Amino acid sequence: MIEKIGGEGTIEKRIPAMMRMFASYGIDIRKEPILVYPTLHYQNGGLDINVNGMTTNVENLFVAGEAVGGIHGKNRLMGNSLLDIIVFGRSAGQNAAAAAKDTKVGKLTLDHIARFDAEREAAGISTDAVSPKLLPDYRYQK
Repeated sequence: MIEKIGGEGTIEKRIPAMMRMFASYGIDIRKEPILVYPTLHYQNGGLDINVNGMTTNVENLFVAGEAVGGIHGKNRLMGNSLLDIIVFGRSAGQNAAAAAKDTKVGKLTLDHIARFDAEREAAGISTDAVSPKLLPDYRYQK
């Protein structure tokens, strides 16, 4: 389809690394279709933050980049992630540094794990589940 739209030689010019990678497995992507599907990269979402880059529900937890939700909407344009981390990462870093000057570190405990387990059990969430296989295995087979 790429060569039908872009003309003969488009694959070699535009995606030579993919040509080499698939060729190493004996697959000519100019002749054989390749399954392409979104991965977790495309699932936009993350933590809510305020204008200072601090999460709205965990005090003094500053976040930027792909861990933050809402900046890109339903999809992220290629290259915007770099701009995102430069702008919001700088802001979150500066605000985190300022907050750190006035923050006292409490005693380190693991009590939050017991609270999490209690909440999970109260909600009836089982821990013996295995993550589902999101996509079938379509690897090349002879």
